[in-house]
Amino acid sequence: MGSNPGGRREPPDTLEVRVRSLDRVRVLATLTGAFDHHNAHRLTEALQRALDAGAAVVLLDLSGVTFLDSTGVTRLLLARRSARAAGGHLALIAPSRPVERLLSITGVDQVLPSYPTPQAVPAAGPEPDRDSGGTAG
Repeated sequence: MGSNPGGRREPPDTLEVRVRSLDRVRVLATLTGAFDHHNAHRLTEALQRALDAGAAVVLLDLSGVTFLDSTGVTRLLLARRSARAAGGHLALIAPSRPVERLLSITGVDQVLPSYPTPQAVPAAGPEPDRDSGGTAG
């Protein structure tokens, strides 16, 4: 009974990305909603603006992410690569249960450092990448 076959409705643009500076070199990007192929570009755009503005440490608060697909995982890895290419670091903050689950299943939790709060991230930036020696986790 509805205009949607199967009764399933998935809004394509449900991701909100808010970025704020924590200090001179650290920014916190807070993602809220479904992080998927429909809207993953929003993280890339926000990250690029932060890096262009001189951010050396990008913290991604994923506590409000309700859904993550493979495109979202890929964008997180690309965000890490972009931060490193700019001489910076990237860390995840308080990933939600759905995010933690997918990162664990894919092994990405071994590559991207995660912390419970922005304050828990060392002042010098996140821990060195576990795969920086060429050994992927």
